[in-house]
Amino acid sequence: MGKAIGIDLGTTNSVGAFKLAEVEVVTANDNTPPNRKLTRSVVAYAQDKLLVGDQAYNQLRADPENVIISIKRLMGRGFGDPAVQKQKSEFGYKIAQPSQGTDNSIAVWLGGKEYRPEDISAEILKKVVGNAQAYRHLIGKINEVIDQAVITIPAYFNDKQRHATRTAAIKAGLTPLELLPEPTAAAISYGFSPNSEEVTTILVYDFGGGTFDASLITAGGTSFIEQGKAGDLWLGGDDIDAHIIKFVKAQVAQEEKISDIDGLIAKMPYYQRVRFNADLKIAVERAKVELSSSPVAQISPATQLLDELGIAIPIEVEITRQQFEAMIGDLVDRSIQICHQALQDAEYEVDMVDRVLLVGGSSQIPLVQRKVKEAFGADKVVLHPRPMYAVAEGAAIVASGQTDKVTTVSRDYFIKLVDGPYPVISRTKILPVTTSHTFKTVADGQRLIHFKFVNPDQVRQNLDGVDAEESIGDMWLGLNQAYPRGTEILVNLELDEKNNDLRMTATLKNDPSERVSCTFSRGRSDEKIYKELETSINELNNQKLTNIGVEEALKLAVPIAQLANQIIDPKTGEERIDLRDRAFASLQKLQVSMSKECLEAEFLASECDRVVKICGFFIPQPQQERLQKLSQDLQAAINDNNLSRMQSYSEDARRELNNLPEQVKLIQACFVAICQAKQVAPTQASAMSDKLSRLLDEIKRGNGQEAERLWQELQPDIQLWLNQELPSNSIVTGLTR
Repeated sequence: MGKAIGIDLGTTNSVGAFKLAEVEVVTANDNTPPNRKLTRSVVAYAQDKLLVGDQAYNQLRADPENVIISIKRLMGRGFGDPAVQKQKSEFGYKIAQPSQGTDNSIAVWLGGKEYRPEDISAEILKKVVGNAQAYRHLIGKINEVIDQAVITIPAYFNDKQRHATRTAAIKAGLTPLELLPEPTAAAISYGFSPNSEEVTTILVYDFGGGTFDASLITAGGTSFIEQGKAGDLWLGGDDIDAHIIKFVKAQVAQEEKISDIDGLIAKMPYYQRVRFNADLKIAVERAKVELSSSPVAQISPATQLLDELGIAIPIEVEITRQQFEAMIGDLVDRSIQICHQALQDAEYEVDMVDRVLLVGGSSQIPLVQRKVKEAFGADKVVLHPRPMYAVAEGAAIVASGQTDKVTTVSRDYFIKLVDGPYPVISRTKILPVTTSHTFKTVADGQRLIHFKFVNPDQVRQNLDGVDAEESIGDMWLGLNQAYPRGTEILVNLELDEKNNDLRMTATLKNDPSERVSCTFSRGRSDEKIYKELETSINELNNQKLTNIGVEEALKLAVPIAQLANQIIDPKTGEERIDLRDRAFASLQKLQVSMSKECLEAEFLASECDRVVKICGFFIPQPQQERLQKLSQDLQAAINDNNLSRMQSYSEDARRELNNLPEQVKLIQACFVAICQAKQVAPTQASAMSDKLSRLLDEIKRGNGQEAERLWQELQPDIQLWLNQELPSNSIVTGLTR
């Protein structure tokens, strides 16, 4: 029978724990000394294999390019995210856009191979589980297999980041029983008391290695109720390290009279540079820890800085606790602002809080503790007795099934409509949430609907005045036939942040067979196809499409969306390669078929064929043969999707058509005018076409007088429609309320 474990999957360290008679934190010989309970969240490639934990961390000096640190910060992120671009310079390993995805996803490189952040996190989870398996064997639980886990995540993770964490668990061979917010886990570790009826309101202040979370939780016995939460996913120990690194660089620049130290570092030989940055990071981490118990620390990275002549500059920088506190004061102040945001969301005053519980490695910094006590009262603030293990302990208690919890939605959920974003689920709503909304199509004949969902970052909006939104993912509905404007689309949404991310089903109200229910795009091949489809549609719309052009484009575009929706297997999360290839092939067909080159080739092929059939009696036989050959060549190039041949034959066809007799050119103008009229006044176009046919018949019979009369009647209409500015149409994909 399988056994469940509680796992704190951290930015810097990860921890596993069980609830037996008491909570036990997993100890392993290859974990970080002295207590051997922390597994470093580090993965490296060495000796043709992946290493995890301390073994991986020990590779950081020797081969920083092949050591992945702080992967949690990249989970569910996109390569195009400005924060990720900034973070790139702080890591020695390569971060890139995935070869099979979009810039809404991310890839890291290890040992010359591309990985997704979920793959790296899965390796960390495997290591924690492996250590736990060995630990349980030691305490006599020999035959139990660990295949289930309660995994903790920042309370402020968005939908996409929770999805990435769940994917990592599955890749690690685990069934994720629940994704538990870290502050809630810490509150459970602190307040779990089955025999007590006392109710306590706890504000959890969770300052970890990569993130900061604040959650307000009502705790009583075995019951825990979330009241409100807020957070910053770019505020943690890593950011404190970055401040110290900036200080060290400034000190060295001043002492050595270096005007641009970052520029100097950038000019160092590549391997020397990444090793220097890695050594500086290690030295800074040590100094940060030392400053919690000592008034001064030395920062001396083992690898030296090189000047422009390649001469080594040893770095010996002293940092006092006073200097350290001055440089991180703004970060601590921000964390307290976020606490007030959580209280505001819960509609609580400070005096309604019984305890402020400090957890996470960064919470052990003396300045942090002083400022929190100043903000909330020294009598209320308590440092968790095991701040580094509290989150894993809480997860273990939940995994044992001994708690009752009420959790709330982390962030607002919006759908983007043509008239602006519309809220579909509000934060602080009690989970799970099931809701429905009705939207309407915005154009007659609309056959494509693009659903775009986002999570706004309320904390950044409120504290920084930044209009920040993070994409959850896209989904498309391709309708099998055209419907009138205002056709209603019913959107059903289900959200259970513990066990599932946002689920959506969209159905046409008057035809339930027209529906879509699939996984949201997460920056992978399906999203790449969606984005290219959207780009192709925008390019077509810039060409002033006719109604016929829109219909032809939709015939090709709708199947692309329908195929792309099926690429990701909902059970395994893996890509169906055959469907992906078919979707890309269909996309290429759309791009080629609706390109300017192909549209012109189709027009010229048709024109060459038409003038020979209708006006052949005006055209010399050799020219007729050349026109027929060009029509065939153009059609062959179109069938082969060969753009270069289309361009070449189109040039020949234009030249040949320009050399036609003047009478034929007049008849060609008539055809253009009739086509123009057909789009707006089909009855008049039909009358014009009939008159032109009669005119041509009279010319063939040699009846010049009747032909001239018909031409005089036809000419004003031809002039009118040749000069007429016709309304253009476009492919519409949006929705409105």
